[in-house]
Amino acid sequence: MKFFRWLFFGAVIVGLILLTQQIAKDSADQRRLQVESAIQRALTLCYAQEGFYPAKLDYLIDHYGIVIDPNTYFVYYKTFGANIRPDVTVYERNP
Repeated sequence: MKFFRWLFFGAVIVGLILLTQQIAKDSADQRRLQVESAIQRALTLCYAQEGFYPAKLDYLIDHYGIVIDPNTYFVYYKTFGANIRPDVTVYERNP
C-alpha cells in the first residue's frame, strides 16, 4: 500500500512541474503578443497622424515609444510601401 502512496505522490509532483512549465510558457506567449500588439497600435497611430507607415521599425521606436528587448525578441518587419500596412511578427529568441 505504501508503494501506491509514493506512486501517487510522485505523479502529483510531476503534474505540478508540468503545470508550472505550461504557465511559464503561457506567460511568455502573452508578453510576446503584448509587444506585437504595441507595434500594431503604433502603426495605426502613425498612419492616422502622419499619413504613412514607416519604412523601418526604428521610426516607431524613436517617435512612438515602442520598447523592444533585442535579447528577448526578434521582430520581423516587412514593408510594402508607404500606404500599405507592414507585415509584423514578433518571435521570442531562444535562451
